[in-house]
Amino acid sequence: MSSSPHEEGQRNGAFSGRVTASILLAFAALLAIATSRIEYAFSSDPLGPQAFPYLLSIALAICAAWYFLRPGAADPWPHSQMLWSAFSLIAVTAIAVGIMDYVGFLPTAFIICSWAAYLFGSGPAGALGIGAVQAAFWFALFKYGLGTYLPAGTLFFPG
Repeated sequence: MSSSPHEEGQRNGAFSGRVTASILLAFAALLAIATSRIEYAFSSDPLGPQAFPYLLSIALAICAAWYFLRPGAADPWPHSQMLWSAFSLIAVTAIAVGIMDYVGFLPTAFIICSWAAYLFGSGPAGALGIGAVQAAFWFALFKYGLGTYLPAGTLFFPG
């Protein structure tokens, strides 16, 4: 007996909801582990710096468990093209952040923004232009608007 398209969509939505809930539960566990490594002096406040991150990890774990048990009407699991796009953006971002100290903020932002623009449907030339404008915008915002330190990179500015 075959199921209706509506029932199939509900099962796929429940699957993607449970995958998301599992990822959130893993993040909650990682947050708790990272929190346990926070060192602090005896002179700090009575609860210490670990109280808020532990509460956050507990709340995240409870929400993830609830969502796993009752996933609701989540979107169906994405198809291969969308999965490739999502994973490639994550990979490009991770690599770019990993080389940021070496190449600097501007080239890193350019790479990430250009790749994101390309994945969202821009042509290669348009993606490069969007990446350049976006990188300049984020640089100006963080450097001058917020006064944040941004690495210049040792590749172009050694020493």
